[in-house]
Amino acid sequence: MYPSSIKHETRILKVTKSLADSGMFNKIYIVGIGESNLKEHEKLDSKREVWRVPLKTHNFSNKSLGKIIKYTEWQLKVFLRFKKENITFVNCHCLSTLPIGFFFKLFVKSKLVYDTHELETEVIESVGIRKKINKVIEKIFIQFADVIFVVSDSIANWYKNQYNLKEVYVIRNVPYRHSSNSENSDVFKANFNIRDDELLFIYQGLLSEGRGVEILLNTFSKVDKKKHIVFMGKGFLEHLIRKYEYNFSNIHFHPSVIPEDVIHYTKSADVGISLIENVCLSYFYSLPNKVFEYILSGLPIIVSDFPDMGKIVDEYKCGWKVPVAEKSVIDLINDISKEDVQEKRNNALNCIDKFGWDKEEEKLLKAYSHLRNM
Repeated sequence: MYPSSIKHETRILKVTKSLADSGMFNKIYIVGIGESNLKEHEKLDSKREVWRVPLKTHNFSNKSLGKIIKYTEWQLKVFLRFKKENITFVNCHCLSTLPIGFFFKLFVKSKLVYDTHELETEVIESVGIRKKINKVIEKIFIQFADVIFVVSDSIANWYKNQYNLKEVYVIRNVPYRHSSNSENSDVFKANFNIRDDELLFIYQGLLSEGRGVEILLNTFSKVDKKKHIVFMGKGFLEHLIRKYEYNFSNIHFHPSVIPEDVIHYTKSADVGISLIENVCLSYFYSLPNKVFEYILSGLPIIVSDFPDMGKIVDEYKCGWKVPVAEKSVIDLINDISKEDVQEKRNNALNCIDKFGWDKEEEKLLKAYSHLRNM
């Protein structure tokens, strides 16, 4: 369960595909929220079906009260739809679905899985009374979870210490490995007329605050113009990127592409950037999907000097850690040479086999199998 339209939830799709392929379940429902331009029911394969729950309160405000009313209607409809079915497992992919997961456990005798995509009570939006309420909800209902999955070691340790939990599984949000890793791509360099003696850095993902976008724009407006950056994604900062693109020859924008094409485009760059800002504890402990997409594309990485991203760089020598400050980023970008990039690229290529959803899938299926036999 996840309160979205289930369009680009790659983690949920990977998890459910792994469970479907394992043969442990005959039917898997992926439950989201209805959207007018999407099918209410969508069959993904012989075992997986998406149900986007239509809401009469769909047009209510997304501010606190309106959101509470919408979520209440959504959870009631989900519970009424499935309460008489033999639901053996219910997977809550965020804090707001944990209470209904508890009711399935209580009344339907389902096993309760809490699969957090971030540090739920410590996200940037969680402030004031909302944060206090979230903490109370999580503290109460997490104790009823039969298994807990998180995306990084630091988040796992936080949950263990915060709620005195014995076991928290780390299932990192790693993409599938592609068989085409050896194929070269020059789509960006060809499109933006970038010469062989120049370097292309890439930022991919959500174009929003807290992800270093503005720092990178200011950085590349000041560094050597043989150092280029392309922003590939979507979000409300797109307009700002386009303004910089108009004024600076080394700053480029490309719209987001479908997940299957991400690595093909990414491989056209020389260095991948994941510059998360320390605006909340969830960001500080994050280990973004894009870090692994860069590595699986054979790119060295520049990451924030945070615990989990930094650990990848330290262990595999596949990039650079940098304090999230404009001067530090400018100094690093100016210092990086073609030779430096090639050295780090070789290390990134050498560690590709260490990553891939198949590695995470093993841990996921082991946990589910153990829970089924309890």
